Amino acid sequence: MKNVKQIKPLIWGIAGVLLVLPCMAIADNADVAELVELGLEQVQKDNFLDAILYLNQAVDLNTVDPEAFYGRGFSYYSLENYDQALTDYSRAAELDPGYADAIHGKGVCCYFLGNYDQAITDLSRAIEIDPEYAAAYYWRGSSYYDAENYEQAVFDFTMFIEISPDIADAFYWRGLSNLELENLEQAIADLTVYLETDPDDGHGLFWRGYVSSLLAIHDEAISDLSRVIELYPENTNANYWRGHNYFYLQNYDRAISDFSRVIEINPDDSYAFYWRGYCYFDIENYDEAISDFSRVLELYPDDADALYMRGRCYYSVDNHDLAISDFSRVLELNPDDADAIYWRGSSLGNIEE
Repeated sequence: MKNVKQIKPLIWGIAGVLLVLPCMAIADNADVAELVELGLEQVQKDNFLDAILYLNQAVDLNTVDPEAFYGRGFSYYSLENYDQALTDYSRAAELDPGYADAIHGKGVCCYFLGNYDQAITDLSRAIEIDPEYAAAYYWRGSSYYDAENYEQAVFDFTMFIEISPDIADAFYWRGLSNLELENLEQAIADLTVYLETDPDDGHGLFWRGYVSSLLAIHDEAISDLSRVIELYPENTNANYWRGHNYFYLQNYDRAISDFSRVIEINPDDSYAFYWRGYCYFDIENYDEAISDFSRVLELYPDDADALYMRGRCYYSVDNHDLAISDFSRVLELNPDDADAIYWRGSSLGNIEE
């Protein structure tokens, strides 16, 4: 979920005033001018295929009007043909090097095509031309986020928020950027602002619950994650992290229930087996714990944590030969593991007795 962008309503501007096109185009002759104007009228009506037909004719007549290319680029973008949109925006920018909207459009297309460096370059140029270009900050922030430059992402989303404080999406992405920077309290603050606009947004609830888990604010985390599970019963991430919170509150029955739900949906989830095993260990149900840790080791034979915990279970049921075997394997993987050294020594002592 973390790497999937689900919120992208901003195209070219803010809150419905996304596209500002002139009523009259600057073209080489009256026929071309009329075609451009007709094309732009169709763009305004969201009739993008019709717009492309008119603007194609204008281009075929060798128009040098940047608006013709911009309008056709916008139409292609709206139809998710980012390659063709990029070509048209680039031509509009060539014809008018100070055309901030066209340069911005180039950057957004590069973003969707995964070329984050070029997106950042283009969007930075749009901001140079117009320092108040809110949408350019938003998309440059998105580019920085996907390029894992989270400090710059926070800066850009903050700039966007200063210009357009009523657009909540930027709070969501600034929250996730702050999470990556381990600014956890700020991440929660941002996600809370975001959720004020949509209290039942599953993504926002999950990430706020996740951050609350990291901060050991267990009751609030459980509340958010429970709401996610109500909305999306198959969301194993929410079950997994709610199980963690119940575990740390020593509410083992509920923790086991959540980890079991994860396993039911994904029978190969080694983390859920590990933590369910840990729950069973804490309530001294060693047979179930051994079974879960053994399942982890079927999936990942060199998992030192699972080996160690299974060794502890074997020790607890006085099966010291198997305990020694597991602790010895831990020490092959991590020779300086003091806990494994201690428990293997204790097991050896029990055998000698």
